[in-house]
Amino acid sequence: MAGEETTKVEPAPVATPATAATIEPVQEPLDPVLEPIPDVSLPAATAAPVALPELGAGTTAPAAGKHFGLLLDVGVEVAAVVGTRELKLEQILGIQPGTIIDLDRHAGEPIELYVNGKPIALAEIVVVDGRLGARIVETLATPASSAK
Repeated sequence: MAGEETTKVEPAPVATPATAATIEPVQEPLDPVLEPIPDVSLPAATAAPVALPELGAGTTAPAAGKHFGLLLDVGVEVAAVVGTRELKLEQILGIQPGTIIDLDRHAGEPIELYVNGKPIALAEIVVVDGRLGARIVETLATPASSAK
């Protein structure tokens, strides 16, 4: 561009407030000098020996049986699984009233009972006063018997 004038634009100076405080260097150290802790001798502690009962297969410690009653009113979740089936998300989204889902169990087969997600027994479905129930057919391995 011949004949055009170019003007140079300079940035404006940065204004600082007149009341800005100046930062003074710190005259004293930020962390105080730590003095060594004097060597303090504590009297030697003696521990009394503890007599522990011998644990054998299938035996419980007497103290455990005494305090087990504290746990008897703790709530646990019990679930009865009639059967399972793996479905695709498309099939799940298509579920409506009247949809039938085939399960992996046959009629008359025992159902599985779970306590807090752990299988504990097989049972059959029964009706008790108009409500569904489960009659235990077989108990599954308990932690004590499966550890052997």
